[in-house]
Amino acid sequence: MAGKQGATTGNPIGVGVPENVKQAAETTLAQAKQAVDQYLRQAAGLREKVESSVQAAQAGARDMKQNVLAGAEANIDATFDFAQQLVRAKDPQEIVALQQQFLQQQLGRINAQMQEIGDAAKSTAADMGAGARPKS
Repeated sequence: MAGKQGATTGNPIGVGVPENVKQAAETTLAQAKQAVDQYLRQAAGLREKVESSVQAAQAGARDMKQNVLAGAEANIDATFDFAQQLVRAKDPQEIVALQQQFLQQQLGRINAQMQEIGDAAKSTAADMGAGARPKS
């Protein structure tokens, strides 16, 4: 009996546990650790993708804001130019011609501005999508 106690004193937890049960427990622990490590790697990868998408969205929002502000400034400048031309008009026919010209130019400017904003939105969406795709 003294021999058995001496052999088990070094491993009080494993006393009387069959070797195959110990191996199964070790295998299960190793598999659990591997699964947790894989989960953590995937979570880190997802975080990177989200951060990339957020950065792309923020950059796109800045670009769109700059486009909108530039468009507004161009529209304001055009309106003041138009007002100056109206003040200098010599007769009602010239006023009508200036109004028609202004409206045509304004429609062209608005169409161009909407196209720029649409292109910026598409680019932002593409950049966000690229950030979310797995890297090869």
